[in-house]
Parts: sequence; C-alpha cells; structure tokens
Amino acid sequence: MANLDIKIREAELADLELIQNFIAQKSEFDGSKNSLAATADKLQQALFGQPQLVRVLLAEVAGIPVGFAMFYATYSSLLTQPCLWLDDLFVQAPMRGMGVGTALLKHLAQIAESTNCGRIEWTVNTGNAPGIAYQKQGARILDIRVCRMDGDGIGLLAGK
Repeated sequence: MANLDIKIREAELADLELIQNFIAQKSEFDGSKNSLAATADKLQQALFGQPQLVRVLLAEVAGIPVGFAMFYATYSSLLTQPCLWLDDLFVQAPMRGMGVGTALLKHLAQIAESTNCGRIEWTVNTGNAPGIAYQKQGARILDIRVCRMDGDGIGLLAGK
C-alpha cells in the first residue's frame, strides 16, 4: 500500500457539485445508473438544510478529492444507543487499494466513538470484493437480508 497523505474533511456547501459527481460515479460502479435521481437541490436540502439529514466526509490526496462517505444517524433499541449508517463509500478507481476507503472508515469510527455510537452499519454488494475486505478492519458480515420497500410498494401498503 502506498504511503499517501490522505486528508479527511466534512463536506461544505461549496462541495455540492463534487458530491453529486461522486454519487453519479458510484451509481455507475454499482450498476444502478438508471436509478440515479440525485439533484443538486435535493442534495443541498439533505446535506445542509434544517434538519440536516445526512453528512458527507471527503477524502483528498494532494488537495484533490478522490472519495467520499455519506452517513447518517440511526438508533438501536437493543443497545439503547445511537448508531451510524454508512449509506455510501466510494473511492475513485485509480486510488482504490491505497488506504483511502480505510481512512474514511477510520474517520467515521472516530465520529462514532466521540458520539457514543454503538455500531456502524452498511451494506455491500456480494460482488464487491474490496468492500467485503473491510473485514480486516473489524467489520463482520452478518447473515441477514436487507428488505427494501420503495415507490410503488410504499404506495400499495399505504393504501394508495
């Protein structure tokens, strides 16, 4: 692994276009480009509105943004503690395997520790070997399935 000077910082309003671009790159990486509905207005409201719904960490190498992590607070009734949900972690292809993703996760762990979070959780595609490899940083792969209800399913259940 290269010995890079990786800087992690919280995103600011001026980073909105960069974040939108990273989300587009991640959607392409995930093979879900057709589902991409992120707009600058929606992101601005979620990231910088009141209430702030999500936060973004940016990873920079030599002052150039190369990756991001988007996360938000959740809660565990079992632990009776706040938790963090890592919604997205993305590193641009040339920088993968260089410790950028680990640096983002480490910073997220520091936030979790400083806010008394009981856990950090996320999903990873079963075909994403580098994402699964975060086990060496202490992540466990759980034997659970993610359930998702969106658009039409929500409307159907809501009785519409």
